[in-house]
Amino acid sequence: MMDPFAQPNNPWQTGNGWTGVVLAGGRSSRMGRDKAMVEMDGRTLLDRALDILQPHVNDLLVVGDPEKYGHVGPFVFPDDVPGIGPLGGISTALHYALHDRVIVLAVDMPHVNGSLFERIKVGLTMERDAFVPVCDGKMEPLVAGYHRRCRATFEACIAQGKWKVTDALEKVNATYAQICPGEEGWPADLFRNINAPADL
Repeated sequence: MMDPFAQPNNPWQTGNGWTGVVLAGGRSSRMGRDKAMVEMDGRTLLDRALDILQPHVNDLLVVGDPEKYGHVGPFVFPDDVPGIGPLGGISTALHYALHDRVIVLAVDMPHVNGSLFERIKVGLTMERDAFVPVCDGKMEPLVAGYHRRCRATFEACIAQGKWKVTDALEKVNATYAQICPGEEGWPADLFRNINAPADL
């Protein structure tokens, strides 16, 4: 796998292929400790997320604290603008990704499967800026596909103090697909978050 330690405007960046991104930030207040390092079935949530993504992308990237997560590889980047939540993490991912198309996965969603990633890849055509699963009106923007074109819009939202991912998505050419856990063959726990020890 090519070393994904890319810099802004690096000539390595290309429109071909996919970068898989694990969003490993967050306060983990309900868990009481760093969620990314919590073990589930003998693997940390961070390692599980990377393992789930890797077969479906060309390279990997982690948005989080390099001092905490640097052991997984040289592809860990801190948030460009810390402390503003997932929109900051997605914007950072689009900044450093090697490829124009990115699949984002929150570290606390260990039940997402490869079929969903393949659905995202089919849905995020070159004409679309984002592809987001939705179930009966509830969006899942933290397991979704984004094109690098979103970066300027997302950065503008951040600069204006508008930090909700769902609001930022309204300003780009996004596609929403009805994907509901427990229906049409999707696992019932597809989007279940691990937020507290009782969720393990």
